[in-house]
Amino acid sequence: MEIIKLDHAKNYRDLGGIKTMDGRTLKKSMLIRGTPLHKLSKKDIMILRDQYKLSSIVDLRTKKESLEKPDATLEGVEYFHCPVLSESVVGISHERRVNSFKSLEMMPSMEDLYISMVTDVSLTNMVSVLKKILTFPEERFSLVFHCSAGKDRTGILAALLLAFLGVDRKTIVEDYLFTNKVTKFKAKFVYAGLLIVRMSHKIAKKIRNYFLAQEDYIESALKTLEQRYGSLDEFFKVTLRFSPEEVEKIKNKFLN
Repeated sequence: MEIIKLDHAKNYRDLGGIKTMDGRTLKKSMLIRGTPLHKLSKKDIMILRDQYKLSSIVDLRTKKESLEKPDATLEGVEYFHCPVLSESVVGISHERRVNSFKSLEMMPSMEDLYISMVTDVSLTNMVSVLKKILTFPEERFSLVFHCSAGKDRTGILAALLLAFLGVDRKTIVEDYLFTNKVTKFKAKFVYAGLLIVRMSHKIAKKIRNYFLAQEDYIESALKTLEQRYGSLDEFFKVTLRFSPEEVEKIKNKFLN
């Protein structure tokens, strides 16, 4: 895994270099996770297009979110809008605008929000984008996938991609938690600000946690799938419906 330092887009990293349980390695400049490519500097564009050979952008945000901060149009880069959540779904952390402290107080736990992303229509959407990325031809890579903060929807999709390719759970969780290196300062700032305006410690802590990645969050999503399907491997078999030959071909595309 390699951190990609951009001027106007944060929480970017190339998943290349991550090891699988059978000793293979994810190829570099294939899968890049991040945040919206809304306002890019010339340096940012050069890094993504020239150094990482960016060819595709997969945007997991809702239509409204994408219109508010549209990704930059880059020559030779194809854009795919693949929303995971419907507009009516309650916002996930700071990925949707909230209009009052009351609305924040009433938001469900992060564990419940993560579970909602792997159930019903959201799961159908997640499986659809997962299959799309796995079956893209090689010329569609490298590929950036992102939501609004690069943490929740992006985090679950990254976890599923890595699990499908054979990465162990510990490494998957470590990649997910790496986001805190970017978000922890903002989380502390929000927490302190809420205390200043006399919010209770309990509510301030709850809202702060919406800005953080925590192991319980990603585990709640993965365990929900495991409980429903028996294992992640069985989940992939049932939902993706790849033949053994197709699975091997896909893994050879992504792995050294």
